[in-house]
Amino acid sequence: MFRRTWLLSLTLLLMLVGPATAGVQVVFGPTLGDLTPHSARVSWYTNLPSIGYVQIGKQSLGKAGPTQAHRVLLKGLQPATVYTYYLKASAQGQVATSGPYRFRTPPLNLKEWSFCAYGDTRSQPAAHRKVVLSMKACLPRLILHTGDLVAEGGQMSSWHSFFPIIKLFAPSMPFYPSLGNHEQNSELYYKLLPLPAGYGDFDTEWYTFTFGNCQFIALDSNRRINEQTAWLKQLLRQPREAGVAWRIAFFHHPPFSSGPHGGNQRLQAEWCPLLEAGDVSLVFCGHDHIYERSRHRWLNYITVGNGGAPLYQPGKSANPYSQATAAVHGFCRVQVSPRRLVVTALSHQLVELDKVIITR
Repeated sequence: MFRRTWLLSLTLLLMLVGPATAGVQVVFGPTLGDLTPHSARVSWYTNLPSIGYVQIGKQSLGKAGPTQAHRVLLKGLQPATVYTYYLKASAQGQVATSGPYRFRTPPLNLKEWSFCAYGDTRSQPAAHRKVVLSMKACLPRLILHTGDLVAEGGQMSSWHSFFPIIKLFAPSMPFYPSLGNHEQNSELYYKLLPLPAGYGDFDTEWYTFTFGNCQFIALDSNRRINEQTAWLKQLLRQPREAGVAWRIAFFHHPPFSSGPHGGNQRLQAEWCPLLEAGDVSLVFCGHDHIYERSRHRWLNYITVGNGGAPLYQPGKSANPYSQATAAVHGFCRVQVSPRRLVVTALSHQLVELDKVIITR
């Protein structure tokens, strides 16, 4: 009798879940990235290899595949326009649809706006989620990540924990990461994220992009330092693009730190002189799980390694350039205008931890 009841329950369960699990599905995504007034990249992941595309109105854009890790480039967009879009995945004669989602392209002359920066979100999803909810409440135009997105970049299970949390903002706010040591330079990092075209592995290991009146520079502080030093030297010798008021760099390892990892002497020797002489206005880093603002010469180096990973206590290493520290989960909000950057460190409860104003 027990066996018959168990078999009947199992049959009913399979009847209920079978149709939903048999076909193609969007497992996680979308993640928006590389957003300009005329284009955007979108990535998502499906349970089966499928043909993927984005539908906007009656248009099917960026069709590619079959693959599980979908990344498409949307072209021909209009500035300052809200787009409603759907993800489409076609496999085995079925089409899965996910959405609707929305994003807004920036105007051509964006001068007053804000963005957020955070890092080291691995290992504690609940803490990461609190930080993301607070960032989203600030309504940033974009979000930077200074690395260690996940605990093990080569394990898909780590990404399965990460993407549902950033989905709170990622379909509508463009996401720009840099590589941490925990990403392990895994191919999954490059396949799963809508990274801008750049240089190094997969032509996206390090990159630069312009958004509004800011030029951002994302570096990989784990490896290939000599190549990036030469590239950075050449980049910073060039005059800023027309309309660009600020240059902002971000990478994982802090040159100066009061945390247990301490400062990175190689970056102090090779990158800091270039950044400080190259008209860079602000630098974001991670790696030590604290908030810290260091000032070397005139440039502020801000560690935002407090995005969700287990917190460290500042003061473990000597840092004569330290201006402020905090051991609490949080992020930085940067309010951009033509003449100044207002950088505010906030906790996950939106309590102000530190503030600095950078003027031109």
